[in-house]
Amino acid sequence: MQLHLRSGGQRMAIDMERAGDQSVVIGEYTYRPLQIARKVRRLATQMWGTDLAPGILEQRLIFEALEGGVIMSPWSDSGSFSPASGSVVSLGRWDEDGSVGIALHELAHEMHMRSGGYDSSDGVLREALSLLAEREAGLRRTFEREPYYTASNLINQLCELSAFSRQSFTKRWGEIVSLTNDVGLSDLVNFYLDKSERFGLGRWLKRYSDNLDLRDAMLNHIAAVTLRYSLSYRRHILEQVVQCSHEITPEQFTYVLESISTLDRRYPNDDLDQIIDFCFAPHTRQRRRMLALG
Repeated sequence: MQLHLRSGGQRMAIDMERAGDQSVVIGEYTYRPLQIARKVRRLATQMWGTDLAPGILEQRLIFEALEGGVIMSPWSDSGSFSPASGSVVSLGRWDEDGSVGIALHELAHEMHMRSGGYDSSDGVLREALSLLAEREAGLRRTFEREPYYTASNLINQLCELSAFSRQSFTKRWGEIVSLTNDVGLSDLVNFYLDKSERFGLGRWLKRYSDNLDLRDAMLNHIAAVTLRYSLSYRRHILEQVVQCSHEITPEQFTYVLESISTLDRRYPNDDLDQIIDFCFAPHTRQRRRMLALG
């Protein structure tokens, strides 16, 4: 890992892992290059193990800073990744620990590329993997821009679910890196929500049909509708799905889900829970009422 200091058109490179007790001040933060390098190497090795090929940290990760620091706007990028040249982390916006998190974020793009899935994945999936990685260093960020906004929502939801979060990083990484798009990631959230809270969605689908393609299509419809919904609304939809009669046709099932999306867009101020109940009502089993005998 190298730190490139730029000043007055000049650039000085520091080998961070041989920097001893040197420190540099960038803006309001003081950085210890050796400590940053050690933290990045330790965490990256824990996360990716032998997949972290020799030379990645030494040749494909650079920290850079302007002497004296610069005031960055909230929209400034803290790091960047290029498949051709690797990762760059800009110091000055985050403290030492935060900058380690940004480094892991950019390294995640590198590891995603080396797994072979980077080019075939959409922006949400790429950023979701990187946000998962930076969480391992304790960095938590919020976003207003896409694809970061949707990616962070989905990762935060996954990490709230015990069946997902209690697994090793290798397992969690492997689950997401096998996907290619935002709907697939939404489906993963629904899978772990069902697994954590035992709605019985898998059992309902098996009873509904032996056709695996049909089951997958139904799960994809649910994932597409719930893509930008909170865990609360996801729970409500899954609860209603497993209450549906097995007489519901695939076309009716699709119509119900599309109706939820349509009504939600058309009436954004209405109670979404009520919209969900309304759309599912014709197809869900009604609870038996107790008759009062007098």
